[in-house]
Amino acid sequence: MKHLALAIVFVAILTPTRSQAQGCAQCRDNAAGTPPATQRAYRNAIILLTLTASGIFLTTVTLLRRNR
Repeated sequence: MKHLALAIVFVAILTPTRSQAQGCAQCRDNAAGTPPATQRAYRNAIILLTLTASGIFLTTVTLLRRNR
């Protein structure tokens, strides 16, 4: 568990935050130029992807904690 925490901190320190912010700005600008129906589809897709990623994460954590 200690190695996992160290790896997370290491990755967080090395992740370039400026480039991530630039990606968000570009995505926002591209989405703003689309029709309203496409914007609604993007919003729904974001929610779906968030729920899917959260489910995978929680399942993995549950399995790891159970097998510990």
